[in-house]
Amino acid sequence: MEVEKLVYGIYPKTNELRLHIGRWEKEKLPDAALNGEIESEKRSFYRSLDGNGIEHTDPLFNWYDILRPLCLITDGIDLGPLSRFKETNSFYRMPIINSINGMAIDPVDFSPLNENPPLPLYLPDREHFNAFFPSPLSFYKMSRSALNYDKFQAGIEKLYSDILKQYGIKKAVLYDPIPYEEDDVLDLDKLSEFQIRLVTTGRLYTGNIKGKIHSVIADYTPENFRISREKSTVPGLKLIDGYSTKMENVGDIDKTIETLDTDRVIISHREYFDFLPRIIADRKIELISRIGE
Repeated sequence: MEVEKLVYGIYPKTNELRLHIGRWEKEKLPDAALNGEIESEKRSFYRSLDGNGIEHTDPLFNWYDILRPLCLITDGIDLGPLSRFKETNSFYRMPIINSINGMAIDPVDFSPLNENPPLPLYLPDREHFNAFFPSPLSFYKMSRSALNYDKFQAGIEKLYSDILKQYGIKKAVLYDPIPYEEDDVLDLDKLSEFQIRLVTTGRLYTGNIKGKIHSVIADYTPENFRISREKSTVPGLKLIDGYSTKMENVGDIDKTIETLDTDRVIISHREYFDFLPRIIADRKIELISRIGE
């Protein structure tokens, strides 16, 4: 069996970078200087992945939450009140969606932002790089919107497509932290020219995902895997816990993979690693690199 691996989402910062961001928040460090520190940390993170073949997103060290930078670069979306992210001790600024009129700010170039570290959005300089976006379903559910869901989905997918083309990126991870309802439908037709890895949460229903994409990565249950296999070129499972400091056993994960009825699979984690200490997150990446060897 061919085993692929994926690491996605906001990654824990080093203590040094946290100190730099704290100084910037107190206006003791200029935007350009903070941008240089973030870029240096990103490149260090990428070097730690050299040679292990793991698909990954940007570590998003300059993202305060998974929605805010996209809100700030989009014409028609404002930042609303602080809101709790799921049942964690972290918060995000709720998007207030009036319309989606394209990019108000170029995501590629250095640019200061209000209430968020500066752009660029990503630093994509690697073979296994994937852009990171919140899935349209969770983006909408975590927002207040003057648009109905269909109009929002069409607008945000057009925005995502424009960002990917601006960067010249062909692969993207869409992350759904909010579980699906049975009547939720995610139609990614406007992103069909890109290789999409969709990371879901909770139970999947057959009608949730319209058509077929590169990979649907789901919590491990037999029914979820059946749907993932039906909707994916490469089905995927989340077998690493992004909340727990306990280290998984590679042998146990390999045994689970061996029971799957598929020639290819992609393995990833539940929740992004920013809820863990940096040293634990680094160890979990090393563990992921050994799966399926």
